[in-house]
Amino acid sequence: MRLKTFTAPTMTEAMGLVKEHMGTDAIIVSTQDIPGSGVRLTAALDRDPDYGDDDGPAPALQEQLDAVEAALTRHNLPERLRIRLCDLMGRETAAASEQQLLAGALDEIFDFSPLPEKNTPRALAFVGPPGSGKTLAVAKTAARAVMKKRKVAVLSTDYKRAGGMAQLEAFTRILKIDLLAAKSPDDLKARFGEIREADVILIDTASCNPYLETEIGTLREFMKAVPSEPVLVNPAGIDAYEAADIANAFADGGATRVVISRLDVAARLGGALYGADSGNLSLCNVSMTAQVADGLTALSPLALAKLLIPSHRADTAKPSFSEVVK
Repeated sequence: MRLKTFTAPTMTEAMGLVKEHMGTDAIIVSTQDIPGSGVRLTAALDRDPDYGDDDGPAPALQEQLDAVEAALTRHNLPERLRIRLCDLMGRETAAASEQQLLAGALDEIFDFSPLPEKNTPRALAFVGPPGSGKTLAVAKTAARAVMKKRKVAVLSTDYKRAGGMAQLEAFTRILKIDLLAAKSPDDLKARFGEIREADVILIDTASCNPYLETEIGTLREFMKAVPSEPVLVNPAGIDAYEAADIANAFADGGATRVVISRLDVAARLGGALYGADSGNLSLCNVSMTAQVADGLTALSPLALAKLLIPSHRADTAKPSFSEVVK
C-alpha cells in the first residue's frame, strides 16, 4: 500500500490532486484542516499503477524517495511541483544516489540553459526586481569573461538608484573594462554602437517593480533598442508565489532564462524553482557567493540536485561552492 499526502486551499482542489496523481481507486485515509493553508488529505492506494502488479519500489529505493521528498519539503517547494517530481522519481527502478534520483526528475521538468561563455552577438541584459542582485551578476559575468581573455563592455541603465552606477563603476575599474551609461532607449542604442565590437556586452538594467506594467513596459522599450537577451535575476529564499509573480512579469518582458541569486544568504530554493516553472523560464546559473571572482555557477540537473540535497544532512545544511561546481 502506498500513502501520499496532498495539501490544497480547498477540499475540492485537494481531491483533484488525489485523482490526478493516484487515480480514482485511491482511498481517503484522513483529512485535516490547516489554519491559513486549507486542507490536507492523506490517500492510500493498494497498488500503484506505475508499478504494475508488484508491491512498489524496493525498500532501498523507497528510502531514497522518502529522503528526497523530505528535502523538497524542507526547501518549501509548493505541493503541486513537489508531487510532479516525486511521481517522476517513483517510476525509477534504481538510483545510484538520492542526488542522481532527483537529477533525473529535474531534467524532465526543467530546461537547463547556462549563460554562454563564448562570444555572443546579443547583449546579455540582467533584469529583475529591486535588490535581486543584478549588479553583482553583471560583475561576476564580466569577471569570468575577462578571465577567459574576452573583450568585455558594460552598459548601465540604472541611473536613478543612488549609488547604482558607483557600485558597478568600482567593479569595472578593477576589471579594466568599459562602462557606459544610458538614460533612454535611444541613448542605449547610441552607446551600444560605440562598443559593439566587444566580444561580450552586458547590460545592468534599472530595477523594475513586477506589479507595475508601466515599468515592465519601459524595460521592453530599452530591450527593443539593441540586440539583447533579458535574463531574470530572481533571489532564493523568497515566497514561492511571489517568485512566480516576478517570473511571469519578467517573462512578459522578454526574459527566457533565470539566474537564481543570493544563495550565499538563503538556504531554501523552493520559491525560485516554482517561479522558474511558473514563468516557463530556463534555469541557467546561480550566484553562490558574494565574491565577484567566483563568477556565476552554471546549472545542470545534477548541480541543482546537489543544491537541494547537500551531502551533509543537517536540516539547515547548505552545499559548499566546491561541491556544486565539481
